[in-house]
Amino acid sequence: MGRGLARRGAGVDKGTIVATALAVLDEQGLMACTTEMVAAQIGVDPAELAALFADRQAMLRAMAEEMTATTTAPALATGWRELLSQRAKAGREAMLSRRDGSLLFAQMPAMLPIGGTEQAVIPALCGAGFALADARAAMLLVDRFTIGAALAEQNGVGAQDGFKAQLEVVLAGIVASQPIGLTARRDDRQSRFQSSLWVFLRDARESANISFARTAHVNELDRRILLLLQAQGPKTLATISMACGVDKAQVSRAIKRMGEVSLLSRGGIRAPIRLSAAGRQLAERLLRQAELRNRELTFGISDEQIVTLFSVLDTLLARAITLFEQERKFVALNQGPEQVDFKDMVEEGLPDENGVAVDRSRVLPPFITLCSYMLRGGALAHKRRTGLSNFETWVHTEVCRNPPISWPQLVLALYRDQSQAGRTVNHLIDIGLVARTGKPGRRHGFFAPTEEGRRINDIIEETAQRRSEFLFQGLPADQLDSFMTAFETLAHNAEVQVARERAIQEMDRN
Repeated sequence: MGRGLARRGAGVDKGTIVATALAVLDEQGLMACTTEMVAAQIGVDPAELAALFADRQAMLRAMAEEMTATTTAPALATGWRELLSQRAKAGREAMLSRRDGSLLFAQMPAMLPIGGTEQAVIPALCGAGFALADARAAMLLVDRFTIGAALAEQNGVGAQDGFKAQLEVVLAGIVASQPIGLTARRDDRQSRFQSSLWVFLRDARESANISFARTAHVNELDRRILLLLQAQGPKTLATISMACGVDKAQVSRAIKRMGEVSLLSRGGIRAPIRLSAAGRQLAERLLRQAELRNRELTFGISDEQIVTLFSVLDTLLARAITLFEQERKFVALNQGPEQVDFKDMVEEGLPDENGVAVDRSRVLPPFITLCSYMLRGGALAHKRRTGLSNFETWVHTEVCRNPPISWPQLVLALYRDQSQAGRTVNHLIDIGLVARTGKPGRRHGFFAPTEEGRRINDIIEETAQRRSEFLFQGLPADQLDSFMTAFETLAHNAEVQVARERAIQEMDRN
């Protein structure tokens, strides 16, 4: 029968099977190219083919790979547009090299297997600003167009000279979508990261406080210190302060408090703090519960995404600490009007770890530490630019988020008692940033920003956005997309956790 058919009874291997299958394809077409037909042509039992190819689809995949391997392979281009064009032309050449080649490639469930060109195309697209999912979508679009054009050509309804012109139209559409739609969406996720992080941690911490209260009545900072020492061993006061992102005074009070109930011990004022026997016992109980909660939080996130998540978190934490230290210098030098030069800070290079002994055995502690440094640095920046304290900035931002906001909604959003919130709102009213409407009585009031309040809020948002963009500056697009996708999954899982814990708490009360 045609070219490439093997001798009957010869030893069977993958190369023989693929060569015979391609010969059947040329002679009889794709419909006749079955594992049974190929086995008959070789002169072996179909079971022998099954030992090397699980099914017909696996054999077709190998045939497509062989077709692309024998296609002329020019040196890879450098730009993403040239790479996509090169990929399309190579794919078309491979499909037209065999009878029903386009039908064969149309049956491939994934990308065209063209000599590994996706290993160059995807990074080039991501480097040009495309998110990883958008880069894959762009390559798939070109692949599908190429298959369709080859199908038409092999069936005599497509003109050979029209392929290049039509490909340029497809590529032009990808170019048009890049700078406006795709990049803007990515930047929007970056600029919203700080507020999204705060909401994620609010949900995660609330559910943790409810959950751990059923195990032991230990507040959040004490619990974090116990779990840190359990995971990493004895630490000094300064190391614990850096790891938790909390000032030394708060950590010192927590250590004293736990020392008084014999959970912690230390040999001297500067000696490392270590867990006592009772402390280890309690930490082990908390750790078992924390690990269960960690598995729930990371549900739906792959191991590869977890690795990328921690890698990006290390970079973000290093930069957040750098911003915090920069703001502290401004305060010390009383240089309020000067701006942080984000570009210079990136070019100078940043430390990978900053000596921060963050607990990476669970996903939540690095996020808490990151948020702490972001908030501490942000508080100094907002104070420098607007004169508002951290809590005043927080209240003002909530008032401006969706005005007018009612008093009960504001108190709920702030997670503070009414007296503290009331004093701050009254101060913002007194300095002309917030206006009150509604019936007499604080609980009947509605609050909205004045014109000056809106101007101050613009400064707050612009400062926060610049700081968020600095944190992500220069990160590879594929890493950034993987991190954001994983973070969005974590945030969703945290919402589910807190809803469940609230329901359990309500049932316990009843």
